[in-house]
Amino acid sequence: MIVDYHTHNRLCRHAQGDLEEYIQAAIGLGLDEIACSDHAPLPDNYDPRHRMTVEEFYSDYAPAVSELVEKYSKKIRIKRAIEIDHLDWATDWNQRFIAENDFDFVLGSVHFVGPRGQEKPLFGPEYGRDELESLYEGYYLAIADSAKSGMFDIISHCDIVKKSGVFRSKRVDELLVEALMQIKNADMCIEINTSGMRKPEKEVYPSERILSIARDLKIPLTIGSDAHTPGDVGRDFDTVVDLVEAYGRGKVSLFEKRERTEAKITGLRPNGAR
Repeated sequence: MIVDYHTHNRLCRHAQGDLEEYIQAAIGLGLDEIACSDHAPLPDNYDPRHRMTVEEFYSDYAPAVSELVEKYSKKIRIKRAIEIDHLDWATDWNQRFIAENDFDFVLGSVHFVGPRGQEKPLFGPEYGRDELESLYEGYYLAIADSAKSGMFDIISHCDIVKKSGVFRSKRVDELLVEALMQIKNADMCIEINTSGMRKPEKEVYPSERILSIARDLKIPLTIGSDAHTPGDVGRDFDTVVDLVEAYGRGKVSLFEKRERTEAKITGLRPNGAR
């Protein structure tokens, strides 16, 4: 079983291609499942440069996903999913949005650290060395909070903070372990996200150091390319297969109607060969 559970499309404003192009790319690679999991809208049209509006979700995104599920049902399983930013001030809104929709799973992500009005985005700005300690601490505290919220099934790219620079300290390591323990307690899984291979970091999110801790805690894994172009679908999945073998007992987590199962991971089968 090979899946790509993290993809985007033109509606998020910073990706290229329509949903159907991503589906067709997945079929060409022989994927068993692909998720349509774009960024969810947020209240007050927050962060409009990186996400669809509420109106676009209901008029464009959700109907298109349902149509594609039916259209390609004999070729690939398409999962109805969404990536939601964990923000304390948006918790009630996010809970209602999730409850109103029939998702197969919900990705939980942290892209902003700090209270509203003082938040530090994990994209765009460059941070000085003196800012990294508080950034990392705030990030892992937010990951722990997102796990405790009960809203999510998967924690996405759970060390994406390293985009801002590498930082280690005893306190950060303690917060990292605590975040992973909260993920374990919530019976969630983490994704191995290959988008870091396409960034200056040149390694997956999370790092193998974090994956080894997750293995010790018996946290299940799933996989995603975080594709922002159709050509990114399934990208670097040869690496993912090896990592799932090493850190996830060779099992990949699958979701349907927010119920998790596991299956043995397999490699890509280009051109849809079965």
